[in-house]
Amino acid sequence: MKKSTLKKPKKIKKTKGIPLAVFSVTGGVCLLERMDDKTTPSLYLSWSTDGLNFATDNRKISIKISSSKNEKIKDCDNFHISSTSNGFFMTYVRKTKTVDKECVVIARSKDLYEWTVKSEIPRGDSDHSIIIYNKILDLFLLYKDGLFIKNQTTRSLSFWKERSSLLFTSRHGMFDGGLIHIIGGMETREGMLVIYNSSVKKEKQYLLQVGGVLFDVNNPKRILWRSEVPLWQGVIETKNKKDLVAPVGFISMNDTFIVYWLTSDGGMVLSTFPSLFKNTEVYQHKILKRFDRNPIITARHDHDWEIQGTFNPAVFQDEDNVLHLFYRAIGKDGISRIGYAQSLDGVTIIKRLPHPVFEPSPGLGMPSRDDAKGPIGYYPSYYTSGGGWGGSEDPRVVRIGNNIYMTYVAFEGWNSIRMALTYISVDDFKKGKWKWKKPILLSPAGQINKNWVLFPEKINGKYAMLHSISPKILIDYIDCFDGFNDTLCIKSEPPSGGRENHWDSKMRGAGPPPLKTNLGWLVLYHAQDRKEPHKYKLGAMILDINNPKNILYRSSHSILSPDMHYENDGKPGVVYASGAVIKGGDLYVYYGGGDKVVCVAMTPLKEFLEYLVTGKPDYYELKKVI
Repeated sequence: MKKSTLKKPKKIKKTKGIPLAVFSVTGGVCLLERMDDKTTPSLYLSWSTDGLNFATDNRKISIKISSSKNEKIKDCDNFHISSTSNGFFMTYVRKTKTVDKECVVIARSKDLYEWTVKSEIPRGDSDHSIIIYNKILDLFLLYKDGLFIKNQTTRSLSFWKERSSLLFTSRHGMFDGGLIHIIGGMETREGMLVIYNSSVKKEKQYLLQVGGVLFDVNNPKRILWRSEVPLWQGVIETKNKKDLVAPVGFISMNDTFIVYWLTSDGGMVLSTFPSLFKNTEVYQHKILKRFDRNPIITARHDHDWEIQGTFNPAVFQDEDNVLHLFYRAIGKDGISRIGYAQSLDGVTIIKRLPHPVFEPSPGLGMPSRDDAKGPIGYYPSYYTSGGGWGGSEDPRVVRIGNNIYMTYVAFEGWNSIRMALTYISVDDFKKGKWKWKKPILLSPAGQINKNWVLFPEKINGKYAMLHSISPKILIDYIDCFDGFNDTLCIKSEPPSGGRENHWDSKMRGAGPPPLKTNLGWLVLYHAQDRKEPHKYKLGAMILDINNPKNILYRSSHSILSPDMHYENDGKPGVVYASGAVIKGGDLYVYYGGGDKVVCVAMTPLKEFLEYLVTGKPDYYELKKVI
């Protein structure tokens, strides 16, 4: 943003105490401030009808931890207050000499003067938090900052059964690429709005920046919209390099949003900007619609072989339209194995085996062991591959003729990552006899190769292996896999390049095996935006049916992005599709969320192909959010 567009915050009349929190009340604005009464700091309120001039009253505020114990204000910081029709809610951080015992405190009041502590939860890395009451769901929503913005819900305020869910992070290369802190939030007609601070300090100057996120009122973890540029941006000068400028509250008044900032001299300034959604249209590009009861497969804690995670599923559809899913499972020992499940409608699991159907063997995914020291190359503190340190990873399956072929990553630590292939006869598969052919290694030693997929039918009488999609499409044609050895390994190229200034400026690799359509071969692929490198997204392309090295069409947008909590709870920011089928005129895409769970999303195939041809998001039936 050009310097001429930057605004200067407006000063307001200085109050008697130190401003801690600003919030809306009926008829105006209220300010929570701290004043030192002799040696003991206390809390007071100041009131304003215009949001600029505040008058302090003399009634002291009390916060009761129990009937006989009051909160020590000197140990508390980072206050936030919100109001609803049935009371007021306060969050703050209680500091202790032992950092790991610090907590976020949630208190409630009917009159703003007498507060009762309702619950205390571990602080973790959070500095600021807010409570918003969702009337539709009758839920209290707690939003917390830290390394990520997180969310918890409760109905009682006293008991937080649900653990924190990651909602969103900073975005590298954008205005909010650094640390972000919650300023405030409110329920709007459009959804649950959270406003956050992404200011940048340089020497004696602060570049103040405000961002916003809107959550679905019916699903508080689902992001409807997030600001691509600052909602407001301004500059403030400080006298010294160490002087701080920090937000103390956010309100809405007369179709205007106001953020209050505390300056180093104890005074306040405010920034104003138009109400976020006034005369605004916001569209959500719902190209793939997630199943509303995702995830469909999760870890089973009574099975050691899949206790750590179940994700990255492969799938094929038989002649009876039954869907067969092969998913990656990480066990208690850190080894990845392949599990099996079945579905008739594409979203409901009707059968799931209690044991793995494929396990790695030495040299083909099972790391070597040292009896005295354990697994060679096993470093639990080092995040290896999807959370595991060895095994059979990320399967893809296709049925060709009388065999079911499976490609997978044989991972034995970072010194050995190779693509492998095995197959099983259809007869053995139907009988539940898991007699897989001894796997062969497709890629050469000493290289890192992933995301290789087999076309679901032979091309010109040969098996076709797609092993790179960028900087160009690479396909090798193989007469027969029997007798395949290291001298016949397929030489590939690591993914590179991408479309500059597009969502896929950094290419990763193919997702599920190609699907045959009337336009050509449909290939889903993974990529990242260099502006958002922490998000692993999904796109689509159409390859020429006769010469699949030629790209005919390509999605103008990512068709699936890691926006849901279950796509961020494990490894944040990952949707990894490895299975897809066309069923009843719809495209079903099966993917791993956060390297932890199996999920599915779908869309009408006809509309999806029309979208790929036109490249226009409004051609696809996108829903207007606001």
